[in-house]
Amino acid sequence: MTAAAPARTAAGAGFEDIRRVLAARAPALSDLTAAFAPLEAEAHRLLPRLAAVRPTIGDTPLVPVPSLAGRGRVWLKTEAANASGTVKSRTAYALLCAAVARAGTPEVRLAEYSGGSLAVALADLCGLLGLDIHLVVPHGAPQRLVSALLRQGAQVSHGRPGTGFLGSMDEAVRVAEREDRRLLLQHCAAEAAAMHREHTGTEIVGRLSGYGVEPVALAAAVGTGGSLAGTAMALTAAWPHCRALAVFPAEAVYGDERAPSPTPRMNGTGGLGLGIRQPLLSAFPEGRISYTDIAYPQALHAMRHLRREHGIAVSGSGAGAWLSASAEVDQGPPGRNAVAVVAGRGTIEEWEHATAH
Repeated sequence: MTAAAPARTAAGAGFEDIRRVLAARAPALSDLTAAFAPLEAEAHRLLPRLAAVRPTIGDTPLVPVPSLAGRGRVWLKTEAANASGTVKSRTAYALLCAAVARAGTPEVRLAEYSGGSLAVALADLCGLLGLDIHLVVPHGAPQRLVSALLRQGAQVSHGRPGTGFLGSMDEAVRVAEREDRRLLLQHCAAEAAAMHREHTGTEIVGRLSGYGVEPVALAAAVGTGGSLAGTAMALTAAWPHCRALAVFPAEAVYGDERAPSPTPRMNGTGGLGLGIRQPLLSAFPEGRISYTDIAYPQALHAMRHLRREHGIAVSGSGAGAWLSASAEVDQGPPGRNAVAVVAGRGTIEEWEHATAH
């Protein structure tokens, strides 16, 4: 899976700020394997309200459905049961725990970028916790998203026109430096991967072990890579032959050399553009993670299939993870099992596209 790689032109200019910060804060594999629990405990001590919201996050259902060809099962880790309705509740919680613990005080002023789900989760949690946050969304983000963030008390800015998600990342660096805020920087947040290892992955291992199931693969669509990295570490520790599948949109593959574009694709996933790679995945040795891609029409078809045949509403990225896990199960002997992380039920826009095609 290799995207076209044209020579870099002036289209690649203007993203020096986010390149600089990603390089400076890129985690090593040892950072991803560090314990999350001490950070969590210290954050709870400093800001007890974080401990109060913890029960609303995690312990989500694991639902078996047939694979695409029906030769095995794919267990869907349905993250819509989290407080904000997506897996990003976990990420937001981990980011806030780490920020408070490392600052040594709950009086933190934060900045972050997001295309949607993480912004909602962060705004919700910061509103509950009384934390000051400035969120940067891509230019052209839905007004319903911006309104929801403002209602929770977040400040909201936009990236430059024509720069997509990467533009919001770049602008967030400038916002943080200009306003003296702590940039959460989800793409380098080893604490998110560690939290997924200790919680999301452990939940999956415990449930499947109780059923006597050994999965051959784990598939998760990649935004930052934290969900995949963390759950993969937990599952491969329990079952060394379980393959970790990083699912990307065919329209924006891992390490995509092309400039950011508004081409429709699975929501919340994808290569960042201009050859920038997700640092949480780059930290892994070559061969530890396999890469696959799903085209947007395939994901929309899978969304409709899962809702029609199994009564489960999933996001485009979750549908893509199910397709990738199905491909792994269906190419082998019958009766095999795999796991797919389903980020949420899907946005209004995704379902409008799914029903229109």
